[in-house]
Amino acid sequence: MIIAIDGPAGAGKSTVCKILAHRLGFVYLDTGAMYRAVAWAFKECPGGDGRQIEADPDQNQVMEMLAQTPLIFSLKQNRLEIYCGDRLLSEELRGPQISEAASRISRLPAVRQFLVGWQRKLAEQGTSVVAEGRDTATVVFPEADLKVYLTADLRTRAARRSAEYDEKGVKVPLGEMQKRIQQRDEADSKRDHSPMRPAEGAILLDTSHLEIEDVVDRLRGLAQNPAGTDSTAHKEL
Repeated sequence: MIIAIDGPAGAGKSTVCKILAHRLGFVYLDTGAMYRAVAWAFKECPGGDGRQIEADPDQNQVMEMLAQTPLIFSLKQNRLEIYCGDRLLSEELRGPQISEAASRISRLPAVRQFLVGWQRKLAEQGTSVVAEGRDTATVVFPEADLKVYLTADLRTRAARRSAEYDEKGVKVPLGEMQKRIQQRDEADSKRDHSPMRPAEGAILLDTSHLEIEDVVDRLRGLAQNPAGTDSTAHKEL
């Protein structure tokens, strides 16, 4: 079974998908971490040059850089592990600079094609998957058994993301975070390749006024009865 959950930054995707996958015994596939890993690798791995790829996004050049980047994605104990050479990547992928760089490189068709290939390959290794990102239901797994689009109002999403950064010792004022997220929303929804949008037949779930456990419970209920969802029209939950 494949559950594909999309939505904008701060909607709660990562948190609820981790919990949902654990409770269902599914593989958790964080596609956003994969884009952040590419952004980090272009800057930090031997031969990487993040400034070059941002300034001159020639697709042949990007493909060559991807081929030379020693990134390896694998699944271990139902979780995604990302290595750059011998280095296991984790917290270095979560800072605001890498998130912003990931937003920029995610608009490049070569990067998206590269990672979509990996995401499908990884899904084939697990019997059941909870995949979250911005195009998992529209592009990566269009035939997913359950497709969900999580969202929340801008202020709520900004407050959540600011709180996440606060926990890591990174201070970003709420107003500045709202501006960043709004810019990210616009870039993701208007990009030419794989724009962020609800997939056909996706369940629309606004998490603005819901606790984490409420969202997880609703998603778990949907996962246990996917036949009860409409496969052609959006439905708000």
